[in-house]
Amino acid sequence: MRRLRDYLRFVVCNAGIGYVALWLTTFWTLDYGGAVFGNSGVCQPADAKLLFYWVCERDSPLSILAAVANTALTVTVWAPVYVAAATVYPPAIMLALPIVLTHVIGLPAALLVTIRLMARTLALLHSRRDKQRPQAAENARPVQAKPRPRVVKPRSSFGLRDRGV
Repeated sequence: MRRLRDYLRFVVCNAGIGYVALWLTTFWTLDYGGAVFGNSGVCQPADAKLLFYWVCERDSPLSILAAVANTALTVTVWAPVYVAAATVYPPAIMLALPIVLTHVIGLPAALLVTIRLMARTLALLHSRRDKQRPQAAENARPVQAKPRPRVVKPRSSFGLRDRGV
């Protein structure tokens, strides 16, 4: 059972990191894609009327980067278009389903990875603070003795047994 939990933790962690990387790729494409692909001389915008993609020559190494950028745009920015198309044209569900599953699985995994990363960071900061604190505490105040436990006299009888009731 422990091995299964470790495998699931590994899968969820990588899904969360992958989802964050997907959005970082999308933001990079939107911010710098025009400068990188447009000024390269081997890439140009696709002739699509509704969606925006980059098309590069096959021999160019930028064609791989353009394919990654186009995939990131498809899964993130253009996802509502593909999901809406699947409601009208049922065979398009083959493309809309992986897009929806990416967000359904990726977003909670990314949130979990972020929360765990913040928790580990705070635990590291607290452990460093606690390591520094005893040295300062030894110099600042004397060690106090532990309070003595309260002594209770033992009874010879308990409850109503002695009264003869």
